[in-house]
Amino acid sequence: MSFHGGLKLAHHKESLMGEEVVEAPIPEHLYLSLRMNQGDEARAVVSVGEYVLKGQCIAVADDDMVLPVHAPTSGTVTDISVQPSAAPDAAMATVITITTDGLDRTIEPMVVNIRSHQDIIELMQKSGIAGMGGAGFPAYMKYKQPVKTLIINGAECEPYIACDEALMLAKPEAVISGTDWMRQACQATTAVIAIEDTSTGIQAALEAAIQKSSMNHILVKKIPSIYPIGGEKQVIEVLTGQQVPEGQTPLVLGLLMQNVATAVALADVIESGLPLLNRFITITGDAVSRPVNVNAMIGTPLSDLLSLTEVNYTAIKRLVIGGPMMGFAMPNDAIGIDKTSNCLLAMKEELLPSGNMPCIRCGDCVQVCPQELLPQQLFWYISGESNDLEKARDHYVFDCIECGACAYVCPSHIKLVDYYRYAKAELRYLDFKKQHSDHAKQRFDARENRLERIKAERMAKRHDKTAKLKDKQVAKKEISDALARIKKIKDGQSP
Repeated sequence: MSFHGGLKLAHHKESLMGEEVVEAPIPEHLYLSLRMNQGDEARAVVSVGEYVLKGQCIAVADDDMVLPVHAPTSGTVTDISVQPSAAPDAAMATVITITTDGLDRTIEPMVVNIRSHQDIIELMQKSGIAGMGGAGFPAYMKYKQPVKTLIINGAECEPYIACDEALMLAKPEAVISGTDWMRQACQATTAVIAIEDTSTGIQAALEAAIQKSSMNHILVKKIPSIYPIGGEKQVIEVLTGQQVPEGQTPLVLGLLMQNVATAVALADVIESGLPLLNRFITITGDAVSRPVNVNAMIGTPLSDLLSLTEVNYTAIKRLVIGGPMMGFAMPNDAIGIDKTSNCLLAMKEELLPSGNMPCIRCGDCVQVCPQELLPQQLFWYISGESNDLEKARDHYVFDCIECGACAYVCPSHIKLVDYYRYAKAELRYLDFKKQHSDHAKQRFDARENRLERIKAERMAKRHDKTAKLKDKQVAKKEISDALARIKKIKDGQSP
């Protein structure tokens, strides 16, 4: 089973296979972004000059789409300011800088007591576990209803990235343990770990861990190594033959998917009693002569990671967080990695060719689009030639997973994904404005209705008061007339 489109790309991972994972030392400084995904930021609960311990919560979540942030080691908070971040959209964010003391003093670990699936979900939230293979949204948010099958995504389809493969080889027991905890959390009967068919040794390592733990409800399945097989919808289609409906999530199919690093993070939290503090990351690129997989603290600067390998600094043209197809260029190397940072690329040049010639409507982009979209038509609607963003919406621009396959094959070298990202951002902004405009109109209409109601109530009160006054005047006149008649009778006059 496969999916529509896709590309066969050179992996550039050969030199990483079989190499041991490097344990990164405690850096001098940690840069911890409070914006771990494309949502809002966590709220800092520490101040400059404050001493913090490893595992201490330094920022809390005031919203469901936000996660708490914890100190990966002990040290002193020396700065809280807006800086560039390694978030999936390379956005500016509030960053807490910790100057470490090298002592790695730790808070008292949590007492983990799991009695129900809800306890596991709450532990994910409390520990700051994000989806570590994509946009970094809170993992616990996926557990809204029971599902039939849990899918653990261990496929790394982008060139150069090999951290998940290294993780599965280094910690197969944690992969299986974390998978089973997640299976219990979503109340699934079975779990499937998807790995690429080009991986070597991973299936044997995982199946040995399954046998050792007697968790036979967990299966390991290989899927074809075609870019972008790591996408959620692509993995589901290959494994099940089903397609996630447009605008829906896998929950409608009775499925839930998590990245393999997320599963390991949960296993580590349950075992250690400490929140998510570290992640595996690949340091590679064509400017690196000895690429490595590293287990590093979240917040470790890119410069510290580059120092762990053999890199030609003078040859670096671009530093990219993520893969060459979907990654984002970083403005400098004094940026700390976050929970979603799976790869640091030091590149001499871009993978995609430069230049931007007119679209010749060749249709190559249509053939490779894994979402079965019409990339050239979307480009026409978004570009200056048409500039009809609502038509782009109607042609499912929000279904674009920004894999870059269309731009890779474009003979005109058009950076198509940039147009789609622009269209999504503009449409979200227009929706935001419309929502606020509708809200303002609702408030205006409510105010007008309230004023009309107050005016009507005042008029009614005035009419009531006038009517009562008239009734009182009539009553007075009647009494006066009656008294006058009585007086006439007393005086012997006819009334």
